Amino acid sequence: MVFHLYISKLKCLFRNKENIFWSYVFPIALVTLFYFAFTNLFSSSDLKTINIAYIQDANETDYLKDVLDTAEISKELPLFKVLYTDIEEAGKALEDDEIVAYIVNGEEPKVYVKRNGMSQTIVKSFIDNYNRGAYTIQAILSKNPQAMSQGLLDDVMDYKSFTTEVKNGAEPDVTIIYFYALLAMTCLMAANWGLDEVVNIQGNRSNRGARINVSPIHKMKLLLINMSAAFTAHAGSIALMLLYMLKVLGIGFGDKMPQLILSCFIGEIMGLFLGATIGVWVNKSPGVQGAIATAIIMGGSFLSGMMYVDMKYIIAKKAPILSYVNPVNLVSDSFYSLYYYDNFDRFYMNISILVIMIVVLGVASYLGLRRKSYASI
Repeated sequence: MVFHLYISKLKCLFRNKENIFWSYVFPIALVTLFYFAFTNLFSSSDLKTINIAYIQDANETDYLKDVLDTAEISKELPLFKVLYTDIEEAGKALEDDEIVAYIVNGEEPKVYVKRNGMSQTIVKSFIDNYNRGAYTIQAILSKNPQAMSQGLLDDVMDYKSFTTEVKNGAEPDVTIIYFYALLAMTCLMAANWGLDEVVNIQGNRSNRGARINVSPIHKMKLLLINMSAAFTAHAGSIALMLLYMLKVLGIGFGDKMPQLILSCFIGEIMGLFLGATIGVWVNKSPGVQGAIATAIIMGGSFLSGMMYVDMKYIIAKKAPILSYVNPVNLVSDSFYSLYYYDNFDRFYMNISILVIMIVVLGVASYLGLRRKSYASI
């Protein structure tokens, strides 16, 4: 009997085109847009060799020429491709966009550009640093003419770092917050499924609820069966989303898959009970109840960084309490902690808070349904 009701409910749930769209289709489409947007954003900003022209002065020793020739982005990638020419040809090359800037050497080298941009800014910053170094050397030589033979250039060019980079986990990637918040939103979208089940079991909200209340089966037992079916149906959307992000898009989630799956299921249960609580205690039409559930989920997604990544850090700094009462943030932060941290302290804290919220919402839903009685149906 129970299994038959469970299978029948599953079939009904997969015929609900609206919930199928918002849980299965919409998240996949959104994460695909996120992926292509962020991939293009960061691939377009990769550093490449910059084409410039250089007009030398009459000095036989040209230190700036040597510096330009040896500057590099990496071991096999030079920073500049230098065209050595006169000022007329350099101006023509700049006008024809064959170069991004030209440098005229002298007592204080100067940079000429046609427009503003990343490459032009790099050239300007490079020459500014060179000028500061040259001024420093001149100031030292004016006080100590023997400084050059005493290793002055080595000391000036020796940039020391007083910090040490220590890697405890994955490479930092700020865009990962967008994807984690989106997956957390998908988990919490189960609220719409939980809301439907509670509405459909109340005699004063739907004809189906009226029939259930006059049927011999206990409505709380039927609600548990229906909620189990909703959990199963919505879990398919989470599994599809997770597989798509991992195998197709290649988004990193670390190697702690059991904890990751646990986070997803806890987030889904949280969504189901959130929807159930709204369905029981908000005495409005199903459309208004659905709008409230969606507003809570989307508002929580915004605060957890899905639309604006810095919002997660702003909330953590300015209003940290919101981080601990926002279920979307708790789920996305559990993904974040599994990816970046080498222990489970932060993960278990997030999961514990979610479990407490689930218990509170579950009790509230039960008490709200239990107190409902109908004089006539």
